[in-house]
Amino acid sequence: MLRGLYSAASGMFSMERKQEALSNNLANAQTPGFKKDDTPLRAFPKLFLERIKDFNENVPGASGVGQTVPMGELFNGVYAQERIPSFIQGTLVQTDQPLDVAIEDQSIPLQVVNGRTVKPTALFAVELADGTVGYTRNGKWDLDANGNLVTSEGYRVLGADHKPIQITGGISKEDLYINANGQLIANSNVPAKTSEVGQIGMVVVQNPYDLKRQGANVYKSDTALPFIQDAGGTNPGVSLHQGFIEQSNVDQGQTMADMMTTVRAYEANQKVIGVYNQSLEQLYSVGKING
Repeated sequence: MLRGLYSAASGMFSMERKQEALSNNLANAQTPGFKKDDTPLRAFPKLFLERIKDFNENVPGASGVGQTVPMGELFNGVYAQERIPSFIQGTLVQTDQPLDVAIEDQSIPLQVVNGRTVKPTALFAVELADGTVGYTRNGKWDLDANGNLVTSEGYRVLGADHKPIQITGGISKEDLYINANGQLIANSNVPAKTSEVGQIGMVVVQNPYDLKRQGANVYKSDTALPFIQDAGGTNPGVSLHQGFIEQSNVDQGQTMADMMTTVRAYEANQKVIGVYNQSLEQLYSVGKING
């Protein structure tokens, strides 16, 4: 009978983890470039139940008394092992801000990784506080006091040369034009002063599920990822849009509905444990009286 307790308890733990992921998704529904986390549920390995044949009944699979007879399968509950980010393209929204940049990567061809079809994703490269490289889809940027191009979290945006992009020479953000390939051009409307002041560094991750979320809308990779613009590299189908931001790919309505469903499932497992608890109390009372 305790197997039912374990199954119900595993369901409660799994629903709790799923609710945490849904809550985080909903909290970041307005975060530019945020990618929601999905929480798939997996079943524990199933058990094959058998019993010992205690009389000469006609049961397939057992020849005589004392032989085992298959009864069926038993599942011992579910578990939520991990959160899997969904890199579906978010909606591009026009802001007309000169340093708002959105990635569009729907033209990147699908790849087959370990026998599974995967959609590669493009990301911006940024320098983290510890000097390592992180990757993000957040293209809401600004210039800091030193002219560094930074994200809304304060990370410096890396250029195609793997170094932070710094705008000097009295160039303001209103003077910058960013083309589809990520080139930053100053004073594009004044031919005599037009100059290229940098190029945004981007990477394409063939299997984005290998990335690890670090918080603050940033991912990291166990191995260094080459930039699109590195020597011999070609653009696989990525374009940038200045004056746009990519919205979070969180569907708020669906997320709220999933949260309610998760709460109901948690409550159902809670009631199952309550019923088992009552049964055990009655069993204990009977055993105590007989004792």
